[in-house]
Amino acid sequence: MQKKGTMSMPAIIALGVLYLIWGSTFLSVRILIDYFPPLFISYGRNFTAGSLLLLWSILGKHWVKMPRKHFQVHVMAGLLFITINNASLAIASAIVPSGFSAVFMALGPLLLVIFFWLEGVKPSFKKMIATLLGLIGIVLMSSQKGLSIPGKSDEFYIGISLLLGAALAWNIAVFRVQSTKANSYHFTQVCAIQMISGSIPLIFISTLKGDLALLHFDQVPMNAWAVFLYLTLIGSLAGFSIFGYLSKECDAATVATFTYVNPVVALILGNWVLNEELHPILLFASFFILLAVVLITTDKTKPVIKS
Repeated sequence: MQKKGTMSMPAIIALGVLYLIWGSTFLSVRILIDYFPPLFISYGRNFTAGSLLLLWSILGKHWVKMPRKHFQVHVMAGLLFITINNASLAIASAIVPSGFSAVFMALGPLLLVIFFWLEGVKPSFKKMIATLLGLIGIVLMSSQKGLSIPGKSDEFYIGISLLLGAALAWNIAVFRVQSTKANSYHFTQVCAIQMISGSIPLIFISTLKGDLALLHFDQVPMNAWAVFLYLTLIGSLAGFSIFGYLSKECDAATVATFTYVNPVVALILGNWVLNEELHPILLFASFFILLAVVLITTDKTKPVIKS
C-alpha cells in the first residue's frame, strides 16, 4: 500500500526516537560484555522482550492463526535474527568497537540488492553503483587491524567474520520474509515468534558452554543492570514496536533511513561514552557505505524482472 507523502508529527518523533534507540544498542552490548557472557546478553533480552510481546499479542487480540509455511518462515527468521545475528554481534563486541559494528551492519541494504538480483530482480544502475561503493567501504574497514579494540588485533579477522555472518543472517531473514509474503501479521505476533524461537537455541548452547558458571549476578553493578533493562525494554521491545508503527505510517524508504543514521549515532556514542577512536579510515569507509545506503534507499526506479 502506498503511504502518505507527508509525515505526521508523531511519525517524525517516532523516527527520531528509533534512530537513537537502535543506534545505541551497539554501545549497550559493548558495555554489557564486561559483565555477562555474550550469548546471555542476546537470549536474555530477546527472550524477555519476546515473551512480553507474546503476552501483548494475545491480550490485545492481535494473535491470529498462521499457516504452517509462514510460521516456519518466522521461526527460521528468528534463528537468523537472534541465534546467529544478535549472538555474533555480541561476541564481536569484545573484538571491535561498537561504531565499527554499526557501520559494518549498514551493509544490509547492499546485500538485499544482491539477493533480489540473484532472485531475478535486476537492480537499477544507481543501485549497482551504490553496491560497488558499499563493498569498497567494507574492504577498507576489513583491511585495517588497527580498528580493533586495543589488544584484540590478533582476533580482528574473527570479529570481521562474525560481523559478516551477522549481516548475512539478518538480511537473508529479511529477504526470506519479504519474498514469502509472511510479513502481513501484527508485529507483536511476528516479533514474539522470532524472538522466542531464536532465543531458545542460544539458551541450550550457552548452558552447554558452561556460561551459567560465569554468571555472577551479585557482582554485577546496578548501572550494568540498568543497561540490560534498557536493552531489553527499549532496544528490543520498544524498538520493534516503533518500527512496526512506522512501517504503517511512512513509506519504506523513509523507515529504511535508520540503516544509515544508526551508524552515525553509534560512532558518536562510542566516542563520547567509551572514548572509542574515530579513526580516519573508519570515517572514510563509513562515507562510502552510508552514501551507498542513501543511494539505495532513495532510488525510486522500478526494478526489472529478468526473464
